[in-house]
Amino acid sequence: MTDRKPNIVWIMLDHVTFRHYKMTSGAKPALIAYERLAGEGAEFTQCRSVHPLCLPARASMMTGVYAHKHRKYRNREGQEDAGYPLYFETLAKQGYRVGYFGKNHSGFELQPLGVEGFYPGGYGNPYLTDEYKRYLTRNGLEAPVFVQEWGINQGRFPNGEYDLTETNNFNTYSSGYIKSPGPVHESDFLLAMAEDWLTSETSPAGQPFSLRVDIWGPHQAYQVPLASKDTIDPRAIEEYPSFADEMKDRPGFVQSYHANIRDRNAAQSWEEWQPVMQRAYEHYNYIENAVHRFLDRLEALGLADNTVVLYTADHGDSLGSHGGMVDKAGDMMEELMHIPLVVRGPGVKAGARSEALVSNFDLVPTVLELAGAAVPEWMDGRSLVSELGGAAANRREDFMAEHYGHFDVHAVQRALYYKNYKYVASDEWVHELYDLQADPFEMNNLCSDPAYAPILSEMRARLLANMKRFDDTGDDSRRLARALEAAIAES
Repeated sequence: MTDRKPNIVWIMLDHVTFRHYKMTSGAKPALIAYERLAGEGAEFTQCRSVHPLCLPARASMMTGVYAHKHRKYRNREGQEDAGYPLYFETLAKQGYRVGYFGKNHSGFELQPLGVEGFYPGGYGNPYLTDEYKRYLTRNGLEAPVFVQEWGINQGRFPNGEYDLTETNNFNTYSSGYIKSPGPVHESDFLLAMAEDWLTSETSPAGQPFSLRVDIWGPHQAYQVPLASKDTIDPRAIEEYPSFADEMKDRPGFVQSYHANIRDRNAAQSWEEWQPVMQRAYEHYNYIENAVHRFLDRLEALGLADNTVVLYTADHGDSLGSHGGMVDKAGDMMEELMHIPLVVRGPGVKAGARSEALVSNFDLVPTVLELAGAAVPEWMDGRSLVSELGGAAANRREDFMAEHYGHFDVHAVQRALYYKNYKYVASDEWVHELYDLQADPFEMNNLCSDPAYAPILSEMRARLLANMKRFDDTGDDSRRLARALEAAIAES
């Protein structure tokens, strides 16, 4: 990397069907921004989310620590604040101008930290904000009208047309298209605001900047603008490999969630699912195109040469997998855990491809090191700067992720990745072991296979070691640790 402090642009997508893109054939998202950055920078093929829910993962990507430390365990506002500083504070002390545009949903207030930009509280809905309505007026655009074609909650939001500036049909299990023409999607709005911020003359010449853009999509509702509508043939979307899975060897709370979704969902056969998948993929493609245009603007503004661009997601999307899931599914399946991560910038070898076991919260210490700041010893994430420079000195042997349940379900889970294996333990003591190389869609739980008993024991021991190393010692964690210790002793 160079001695000159680089600018930092961190682009975050929400809830991506990345596993579908990486692991399937047939019609699927194209991801032109991702592929562009991968070709011009470094691609991390084995990136996993630190947590499969929005708020806890985002809090970890503000602090660089696990959820059991920052204490924002689930998708609820008002959770306890453990007092860890956010990386924005350190960047400001390093002389950076700091901007943030888009979905916050981290449980943290950014305004008191002097962070510039646009970040509504809570989950947020950009379409209902005054800023968005001014954007429409300034650009002579019509209000976005969403034509819902499919939805699970038909009682509250039956299929039909909704003006998104008047109705909060934004974070719903639904799909369709926006019939209003022009750049009215929230990604267009956010990236336009980010560009305006970059070109504003409010900072001294030569001052480095840190810009984070957190796009709400491609999270459902899958609301496809006209430019992407019907660009994918639904009949060409092949059945997802785990679509027929009934998840009989998963924890009870996962099976209950699955049954609830299946019972409420009008789409049952794959033929009924294909139009839903179509809109999800088209939605993803539209956002990728918007990000691609923003990358063009960075170059046109003369900023690309000294700007590190980080591209990732908070977590994945279970859509259509394991019997026809929707949303996060309250689980740690690979559709939720495996996410994109690419980095482009000065000193990063173009076309580099790393199989290092990394996570999205590793970007916090990475950004600090890029900015010339010391990485605190208490931080759980690991800087990727040496990896970006071509070295492999700071790689993990294994990686632990965590989960505390979804909605009203309290359930403690830990996942441990090591080599080609993945082990998941839950407080129900329904455990899972998969060989992700031989079984990438997690259809064959190996826990009861005697041939894998030594691997199972090692994975349990490694998980227990990670829990101890990272002070994962809450009441729920201690119960899980005691069960692990007992299982190891019996093996």
